[in-house]
Amino acid sequence: MACHLRSISLPTRPNTLVLKVEEELQKLKAYAASSGLTAQTMSDALKGIRYLHECIEELFCLPSNQNGLSNPQQKKWVEEELEGSVRLLDLCRTVQDNLGAMKMHIQDLQSALRREGASAVESKLQAYIRFVKKANKDVKKQMGGKCGSISQNKEDNDLFVVVKMLTEAREITISLLQSVLSFLSKQLVKPKTSKWSLVSTTLHKRKVACEEQEDDDDIFIFASYSCKDMDGEMVLRAQKQLQIFEVSIGALENGLECLFKRLIQSRVSLLNTLSA
Repeated sequence: MACHLRSISLPTRPNTLVLKVEEELQKLKAYAASSGLTAQTMSDALKGIRYLHECIEELFCLPSNQNGLSNPQQKKWVEEELEGSVRLLDLCRTVQDNLGAMKMHIQDLQSALRREGASAVESKLQAYIRFVKKANKDVKKQMGGKCGSISQNKEDNDLFVVVKMLTEAREITISLLQSVLSFLSKQLVKPKTSKWSLVSTTLHKRKVACEEQEDDDDIFIFASYSCKDMDGEMVLRAQKQLQIFEVSIGALENGLECLFKRLIQSRVSLLNTLSA
């Protein structure tokens, strides 16, 4: 279950970093709420999350916030958020691993289309479907429970607000990580259909240069034909679309790897500050 995203109050004192964080949070909330996500918008969201965590880390390291760590209660806030960051790192790595496995399934399908028969293709598709269901189930289980967050405090000082930003950044990151896997899981096999279906245009929302396809609707290679009915032209088309899908997965894998490194850097920075 995705964490509930809350609005945060900002310090009354103008601060460029604070404004950057709030602006990025609003963008990411828009991504999370969108029903028309594409591979490109997912990549943009991952870049935005990295930038968000970078800005919050820079904000946290300001002298005014560092001085606040001498207060035991405020130090506890940061320690609790560090505990939550471990869960976030674990989830990020899990989604990365699932994308890597997903790409291997796509490569198996490409191989089956090139060298094996219809029964092998359908077998690979069934294996992919089983994997997707298990991957989504495992991620939901890993996300089980409530997201930790600090309670409202009468002492709404700068450090308190920064820690609230950390909490909200973590929550929206978790939500978008789940969206990445959920989005890709729906791109290959058309839901609720008796036929195996491959999709391509939802990945890029581009027009297809074919007379019978003049709009941006999803293209399902196997929507009307079983694997055994595919002719040479359909096989080539499926291979091309699988290549596009594989590239999209690879791009998101790279984005997740960069995000994982960014989260590690942020965590190390917080740990160093607490131990100083």
